[in-house]
Amino acid sequence: MDFPSRLKEIRNTVWEEIRSYLPKCKDEYSRLIWEYPKRQGKYLRPGLIVLSAEMYGGLQKKALLTAAAIQMSEEWLLIHDDFEDHSEERRSTKEEKRLTLSKICGDEIAVNTGDALHTIMWKVAGDIAQGFKDQRGWDIFNKLNEIILITTKGQFEELLWIRNKRIDISEKEYLEMIYKKTACYTIIGPLQLGAIIAGVKSSEELNKIERWGKWLGYGFQITDDVINLTSEEAKQGKEMGGDILEGKRTMILIHLLQHCGSKEKGQIHEIYNKPRKDKTESEKKYVIDLMNKYGSINYSKKKAEKYFQKAQEIFDKNTINLPGQEAKELIKECMVFIKNRVG
Repeated sequence: MDFPSRLKEIRNTVWEEIRSYLPKCKDEYSRLIWEYPKRQGKYLRPGLIVLSAEMYGGLQKKALLTAAAIQMSEEWLLIHDDFEDHSEERRSTKEEKRLTLSKICGDEIAVNTGDALHTIMWKVAGDIAQGFKDQRGWDIFNKLNEIILITTKGQFEELLWIRNKRIDISEKEYLEMIYKKTACYTIIGPLQLGAIIAGVKSSEELNKIERWGKWLGYGFQITDDVINLTSEEAKQGKEMGGDILEGKRTMILIHLLQHCGSKEKGQIHEIYNKPRKDKTESEKKYVIDLMNKYGSINYSKKKAEKYFQKAQEIFDKNTINLPGQEAKELIKECMVFIKNRVG
């Protein structure tokens, strides 16, 4: 079975776990709680938890609740992120433009709905802690808590740059932020959770995951930034160029500011410092045109390629003797899947 097929299988199984925790009644409160979960993302994080558990010698069935918990964390974090970023679309498809929860029911109720999903997620985490008959349950609970705290710190740093109208950040600062917001949450954390489920206790073994996982995480986020500027909305599930409207600091923007003229730089500052509601489509197009003119998008693609290659090299060195070779091959396929995605 190839990686996309296995990921789909995992998604279907994990979705059944999630459904069992969502409210059964049909009132408006419950309907809104279901809204983001039922849209179903790619389930990459649950997939990595299951495959990592198998790679380290564990079983899928032991990993399903943890996979459900990490997916539920994505649902409530996205609701809050969409409110914080003033996003307008989430998981749109070719057939349907799907508005963010804030656009559907207003910021206040959207945040409240996110709080409800957050609370349900910790119920799942508590059941995980009780379900294992050894220390693993609490190790998983504590690791999940650690991952989410690191992730919110990364989001805080990005929001602070926007609030303080700080545009000229360095690549080093950007990588430190996406380590927290993306690499830890999307790649390193899920893989470490899978290893813990399989019985890995050694800090050294868990640190090996961090050594290659961070580079995969960097490549993932930079690719995501490129996709937002180059892929049509139906493929990426949100509005094209939304990162510019939301004022996101990206490696693409960093490169542009280092290479454009002083007048252009001043105009970019002016655009990025406007609230989202005041930015125009022509201003968004102006920035994208400059990013193409100065090769900023291609530069970032090459950076991501370099990070993917580094992740693959370190992965091979650190996983030679692991028992789950089939799962290992699927994780290698996952790296290619992440690198080649267009949405």
